[in-house]
Amino acid sequence: MLRTLELRDFAIVDDLSIELGSGLNVLSGETGAGKSLVIDALELLAGGRADTGTIRAGADTALVQGEFDEPGPASASRRLAASGRHTARIDGELVSVAELADRCGRHIAVFAQHGALELQAPAAQRAQLDRLLPPEALGALARHREAFERHTAMRHELDALAAAQRERLRRLETLTYQIDEIERVKPVIGEDDRLRGELDSLMNAERIVTGAAAAVAALTEAEPSATELVAEALRHLQQAGRHADALEQLSGDLADALTALTAVATEVESFLSSFEADPARLDAVHGRLAALDGLTRKYGPDLPAVAEFLERSRAERDALERLDHDAEVLSSGLATLQAELSDLAATLSEARRLAGATLSAKVGPLLRRLGMPHAAFTVSVTESAKHTAHGTDTVEFTFSANPGEAQAPISQIASGGELSRVMLALHLVTGTVQETVAFDEIDAGIGGKAAHDVGALLAALAKGRQVLVVTHLAQVAAFADHHYVVSKEVSSGRTVTSVRRLSDAERPPELARMLSGSVTTASLAHAAELLDAARSTAAHEAVHLVE
Repeated sequence: MLRTLELRDFAIVDDLSIELGSGLNVLSGETGAGKSLVIDALELLAGGRADTGTIRAGADTALVQGEFDEPGPASASRRLAASGRHTARIDGELVSVAELADRCGRHIAVFAQHGALELQAPAAQRAQLDRLLPPEALGALARHREAFERHTAMRHELDALAAAQRERLRRLETLTYQIDEIERVKPVIGEDDRLRGELDSLMNAERIVTGAAAAVAALTEAEPSATELVAEALRHLQQAGRHADALEQLSGDLADALTALTAVATEVESFLSSFEADPARLDAVHGRLAALDGLTRKYGPDLPAVAEFLERSRAERDALERLDHDAEVLSSGLATLQAELSDLAATLSEARRLAGATLSAKVGPLLRRLGMPHAAFTVSVTESAKHTAHGTDTVEFTFSANPGEAQAPISQIASGGELSRVMLALHLVTGTVQETVAFDEIDAGIGGKAAHDVGALLAALAKGRQVLVVTHLAQVAAFADHHYVVSKEVSSGRTVTSVRRLSDAERPPELARMLSGSVTTASLAHAAELLDAARSTAAHEAVHLVE
């Protein structure tokens, strides 16, 4: 709820602070005193369009600031500058006008000649109608929103997969080729080193055979051979060792050496018997090393790096192939969600049609009580194939004020008074989410019983919320919980507007002035009658007007 409204250098206001209360707040005053400036200021706080023409003559800036009770921000302000660089703040922090409109618009609704944006947007009309939905339909609406969000997210994901399909196929083709190339070779870590050793042996086969054969000859075939010489030395050393312990020990070492020589000779002979310098094997080793070298040139500096590349490529290929499965799962999920959305949207459409009929039936009689005896109001609910978060319905309020006129979308209504009274009727039927609701020109062109009913209905709407209304009718002002008089005077050659809250004793004279233009015995008596009639209008009578 708006607790305080401050204006500085705003139009003909120099410095003004208004303490507002809950319930019905009425502003009255002479024509031209500046009553509608309060409504204009509220429109700015709610994110309305700024106009440098509202800056007081001679000032560089104008300030509109409001302080709120919970819920909502503690404070909000708009500062207009003659330079055109306007600013908005919430709780002292700079914000965009869009953010101000979003956050303050949740708590303030203004219905005036240039306001009432709530009526002009189909989405806002749908939201207002939805306040009449029964609990089960509201549950369907919540489920539809959640399903729509999931459907949108899945649709985006599937679209992303489809958009990347061509690149994914190219990448899969590349990975498949690389994996196949490596798998055909089947490299074994370490085999390149082994093959290079074998290649060296094959390329030097003649030297190997010659050297090994010479070694065998020297060890066993020469006259005398190395083994024969060592064997003879061993016999001599063993004989001497019988008489010298040191020589006996050395003879044992020499015996071991003879055994080793014999073993070496045997191994070399075995090698020679199995060694084969096959030209075909040489070609095979050359070919295998060439294949391994080809892999290391493409996929890594060595075979371990090639093996790592292969594993990464397989993992990436598997992930890309899973995307096809993911796309199938997403498509299936989308189809399921689409069916769910269609069912929920059908439920919502039926509930909205019923709610629309109820709203049409209740608003029409209210408009006639509000001084529009020939008014017609209809709620149209049309379905489309396109889903939004709120279903498939387009909601439109149509209205005509005079007999013989075709109904037209309510956003095309030109009269600010009619617009305000329509909004009053709608909010009485559907309720309002804002804590503060302001009306301007709501009493334009009415009087008598209709004016009394407007006041009673405003009082009914003000139960549990704050309503501000600018009026020139005493019948409306008589219902006020808080009555303010707007006046202007000339000070130091400048016109200045002021706002003063009336005490209970001051209200009858102001109502008398509103009735006859002057305070007389007769107008005071009439004012007293109006106050008594307003006080005697019980709450159930106000509710009866809504019914």
